[in-house]
Amino acid sequence: MIVCSCNVLSDGQVRSAIAAAVSSARMSSVYASLGCVAKCGRCAHTIKIILQDTFASLAKGSVS
Repeated sequence: MIVCSCNVLSDGQVRSAIAAAVSSARMSSVYASLGCVAKCGRCAHTIKIILQDTFASLAKGSVS
């Protein structure tokens, strides 16, 4: 699924970027690791949810 229309980023790309930098994963680091920056900002909410889901999974001890 495309998460960011401006940068054409999929949820898989976002999840991979988060997994690569789990301990320091922040919104800005997700964009930076994918070689882009936020433009219109409509994707920020979705990326924030993916970050929160990842941290919740880590807290439970299982990352999907």
